[in-house]
Amino acid sequence: MGMHPSAVGLFSPVGLTYVDSASYGLPPNSTVQVMQEALTDWQQGTANWIADWDPAGDRCRPLAADLLGSGTDQIALLPAVSVGVGVALSALEDGVEILIPDDEFASMTLPVVVAAERHRHTVRRVPFDRLAESVSADTALVLTSHVRSNDGRVQDLRSVAASAKAVGARVLVDATHSAGVLPIDTNEIGIDVVVAAAYKHLLCPRGVAFMGVSRDLLSTMSPLVASWRSAREPYSYYYGGDLGVLAPDAAKFDVSLAWHAWVGAERSLEFLGSVPVTERASWCVGLADQLAAQLDVPATGSSILTVTVARPDEARQELARRRIVTSGKGPNIRISFHLYNEASEADLVAEALKPFLVR
Repeated sequence: MGMHPSAVGLFSPVGLTYVDSASYGLPPNSTVQVMQEALTDWQQGTANWIADWDPAGDRCRPLAADLLGSGTDQIALLPAVSVGVGVALSALEDGVEILIPDDEFASMTLPVVVAAERHRHTVRRVPFDRLAESVSADTALVLTSHVRSNDGRVQDLRSVAASAKAVGARVLVDATHSAGVLPIDTNEIGIDVVVAAAYKHLLCPRGVAFMGVSRDLLSTMSPLVASWRSAREPYSYYYGGDLGVLAPDAAKFDVSLAWHAWVGAERSLEFLGSVPVTERASWCVGLADQLAAQLDVPATGSSILTVTVARPDEARQELARRRIVTSGKGPNIRISFHLYNEASEADLVAEALKPFLVR
């Protein structure tokens, strides 16, 4: 079995077994092509940035909304997840409790630490798989990844959202390692804010990220990083200072776009949107499940699998010898699959790692 039929001919692997989409995803050929064209136009000075580059961000908005289970009017265009987390924290009153899993990624935790110090919040950390049951009457905000980047475990978002709503708390979810692979229906589940960096499983250039905001929060969250791009009519407003010019929807949270990255992002999101979400999930998770079965370790339910090895330096040397690209730190090897991967690559990884597994 080769790569997913939708990916055949659209990607250009170069003799590597690339199973590291949790570090960065590989772009479709069309993404690279439009970025090269944009760079040439920049080099030659022939581009009109308003007509040729900047509007790509707005065309990405509905594509991202479909992938995140949000409405187009709920999507903000950001450069990174931490920007969205920081903006979302502005909706909290002073001195409240924030609930967050142990060992959460720094782009989630560090904005929380800063907000806690400045606004006297209490930050309570609990095990990832006990988040829903740990929500208390004092909790005002629950933050969690949908899929943990370090080990691929999947959060039960429905249970977390139900527990939060029962006490009137808000929920912020980082979907960086699920969006594009697993379905995440933020509106249907009742997630208040969802953020996702797009350079991993969404296969976009780095510098592209999205934030989905529930409609009842749009008037509560402060657009702390507002710029000309946040205006109702951004191409006609550059000077002055009237809050009345801000967009009425989530676009007021937009941050000025890194043009060429967004030109490429449009093509990547179009590709992902062309593949039904059930196929994306079954293919990518199926490969991770296949590898888990071959290594006799628990499957995660996501496209990411982390295994613990003895003699990690030797294990990494063996992976390099076989031209297998993975990631991870210390004794942990992280493998992550996408539509451009195939079953034979899972077999190759299993063959390489079996002699080093810690049982």
